Amino acid sequence: FLVIVVKLLVLDLDGTLWDHQDASRLVPPFQRKGNEIIDAYGNKLRLFDDVLEFLEWAKDRFLLSIASWNVEELVRPILEEFGIWEYFLFPKIEYHPNKADMILRTLKQLKSAGYEVSEIIYVDDRTIHLGNIKKRIPNLRFIHMWVDVKSFEELRELLESL
Repeated sequence: FLVIVVKLLVLDLDGTLWDHQDASRLVPPFQRKGNEIIDAYGNKLRLFDDVLEFLEWAKDRFLLSIASWNVEELVRPILEEFGIWEYFLFPKIEYHPNKADMILRTLKQLKSAGYEVSEIIYVDDRTIHLGNIKKRIPNLRFIHMWVDVKSFEELRELLESL
């Protein structure tokens, strides 16, 4: 029985991967124009610069997952429209704020799939859930997007230095 040792990179969505603060409010059908999604009412959501390049780089170095307080049925089509849904393993997009629970369930699924996670890195634009996360997952490394790093290029550089 082979165990694969990996680093897990968990990403938030709203305000972290894209500029919208509540993607669950967007209404399909979606139309993609480059790095932007336009919903049925003309509301826009834009991927931050270099997200696609970052994910392409990161997928060879980390297992990627999501912990997002959103409605999966509404947000998954946005990720699919950008062509990035398949980057993520056991993503959690759920309509509650308990990110610690989301991450712990992802870890359990990874363990069941034969992965041993040597490091957990969580990237979010807000620190509101961090106390609860750190209490339940003390060895997690948190990167505060737009504070610790100002771009996805800087995030890549920081992750390369870890």
